[in-house]
Order: sequence, then C-alpha cells, then structure tokens
Amino acid sequence: MEIDVQQPIKKALAKAKEHFDAGDSMKAAVMYEKAADLMTIFAEQAIGREAEQRRKKKAIEYREIARRLRSGEATQPADDKTPDNGSSSTTSQGSEINTVVSSLVATAHVGFEDIGGLEETKAEIKFALGMTLAKQPESCKIAAWTKILFYGPPGTGKTLLAAATSRAVRNAEGVQSVFYNVKVASVLSKYFGESSKIISELYGTARETSPSVVFLDEFEALCGKRDASDSGAERRILSTLLSELDGLTEKGRSDIYVLTIAATNRPWDLDPAVLSRFEKKICIPLPDETTREKILRIHLEKKGFKTVVPFTDLAKLTVGYSGREIERFCKEVTTDMIEQMNSAIPGLVDKGLDHVKSYQIRVRELTREDFERAAKLIHPQTTPKEMEKYLRWKESVQEE
Repeated sequence: MEIDVQQPIKKALAKAKEHFDAGDSMKAAVMYEKAADLMTIFAEQAIGREAEQRRKKKAIEYREIARRLRSGEATQPADDKTPDNGSSSTTSQGSEINTVVSSLVATAHVGFEDIGGLEETKAEIKFALGMTLAKQPESCKIAAWTKILFYGPPGTGKTLLAAATSRAVRNAEGVQSVFYNVKVASVLSKYFGESSKIISELYGTARETSPSVVFLDEFEALCGKRDASDSGAERRILSTLLSELDGLTEKGRSDIYVLTIAATNRPWDLDPAVLSRFEKKICIPLPDETTREKILRIHLEKKGFKTVVPFTDLAKLTVGYSGREIERFCKEVTTDMIEQMNSAIPGLVDKGLDHVKSYQIRVRELTREDFERAAKLIHPQTTPKEMEKYLRWKESVQEE
C-alpha cells in the first residue's frame, strides 16, 4: 500500500527550521535525516524516471545538510520548498553524473531476519560490522572493516545480504545508512566514457551521506584481470576505483564511514590488486538442507500457502538449488495450483475489469504431485563440480 509522505516531509523540514532557529543544530540534523528517509520512500512512489531521480537527489541533499549541521559547517538550513510532486518534465539542476549517482540510491527493505539460513555467514558479517562500529578501547586502535567481497554461485543471496548489511549500519543517532545499489555492468555499458567520473562522484556523495554502504554488483565486469589489450579508459576506471577503495579522503576521520561491498560469481577473474584491497572475503554457498527448508517456509508458509508435504521432504527435493531457484520453484508450484483452481479467470478478463475484481481466487493445499511436477521444470544451475571450484578458491585465498 502506498504511504502518503508529502505532508510528513513538509513537517520534518518545518521542524528542522524551528530547531535550527532555536539554536539546536543536532535536533535540526535529526529532522533533516528523517526528511531524507521519507523522500527516499517518496522517490520509490514516483511515476517516471525523472521524478524518481529528482526525489532521490533531494534526499541526498537533505542528508548532506544533516551532516553539515552535525559538523558545525552549516550556518543556515536549506531554503527548501514543498516536496517534488513529479509534475515537472525537466530534471533538477546539476550535472548528468550527479543525476546518475542519485539514481543509485535504494531503500534496503530486507533485514538479516528476513534471510533464510546462512547463519554462519550472517554472524561473520555482523561480527565484522560490530567490531568496526562498537566503541573502541582506549588502549589501542582497531582497524575498521570497510571493504567486504561476497562471492559464490548465482542466486545465493549476495544482494539480499548487502541490503541487510546496509540496514544494520546506523549512526550514533540510529539513522540507517544510505544504500547505493550499483549494477556495475549497467553503469559501464551506458556511461563508459564517464565511468571513472561516476565512481569518484559516487564515493564523494557516499562520504557526504555517511554512514553509507556502496554495493558493487557484477564486480568482475569492472575489475577483471588486466592485460595489454585494456584501453586507457578501462585503466582509468580501475585506477579510480583502487584510489577510492584505499579511502585516503577518510583517513583519520572517525565521523565518516563508507562500507564497500562487492559481489561476484567469478572471484578468480578479479584483478589481484583489487582483491588485495578487500579485508574480508566471504563465500556465499548454495543453501544446505536446513537453509533450504527455511527458504521454502519463507516462500510458502509465510505467504499463507499450506502443504501436505513436510518441509523436510521438500528440502530433500530441492538439493543443489540456489535461493533464487527455490523462489522460482515455489512460484511455479503456487501458480500452477492457482491456475488449476481458477480456470474461469481468462473468461472473466474478456468480460471486463469489473468481473475480474469481483472474483475471489480459490486455493487449496499443495500436494506432492504439485511439487514433483515443478521439480521437473526447475533444475539447479550450479553443479557440485562448480561449487567445488568456489571452495578451492576460498582455500587458496586463505593460504596467501
């Protein structure tokens, strides 16, 4: 259900101005951060790409104001008008590169509790985060974890884990981090000539909106092993990324936290210089039997579907499936059942929208036959031999 956030945004901005006029910059910063969170939700409701990008850009501006207020840099709050309603047909002021970066902001709706299984993996991520974000001992300085590499077969939940990590990262006031979801291959193909500038702008913006999580998906497209055939543009892109990963701008700044999470299905193809920058390399494996059962329950039991087949049996039926393949498997089973139970729907569509809206969809318990039929259609993409390759690579990295 769509939530009306325009009035709450206006109220948050008005409150921010009140607090600032009263001399309380910290409370004003909190209200700007609230306005930024609401504006991000408003961006997701936008009709049209331009309106979405304008709103995301405005959310980034609010977070930057909050940061400046906290650091004492801001001398006055922004002179902001009512929230963008999407009626304008032109983009907001700023360069195309700023617009591209703004469009990468995403809302992390998934928490660790929403991900079935992978308990050891989640605990490893939480420990790395906790060690970095917890209060440091007075006697020594613990190095922060700011670069994590997720690797493993396709569909094992790397993007979900990155979103959950972003949701777990919060500042001292409990404000959730900004999540930059970057499909590397898409950015490279569409903006190749500007890619190095986009990377610089991305990290500059991430520092301004700290705490931030930059998720670089399909990482091998950006950081494959270099050879003599690489173009000058490709070398510039890699050089820029290495510089940003080194985080020289953030050295000695305890008020800035930018976590980079990169994800790849082919870690052995990554450039060694890039690999050396990642302090933590976490293998996201195919789900084991216990994890498969938990994922099946998420997609069936938690969505209200009943089954006569025990979930332990279903976990055995889906050996070798990734989390994404289990989701497809459950969708195939439930869709097939609904189609069987509601053969009148196509005829109702012919009669018109009112007939469809008044129709109540019928469901029944799922049977073993339903699941076995779907299992014949959905096959694991990752073979045991391919999974063994990931485990061997993991061992080779640990030995270095």
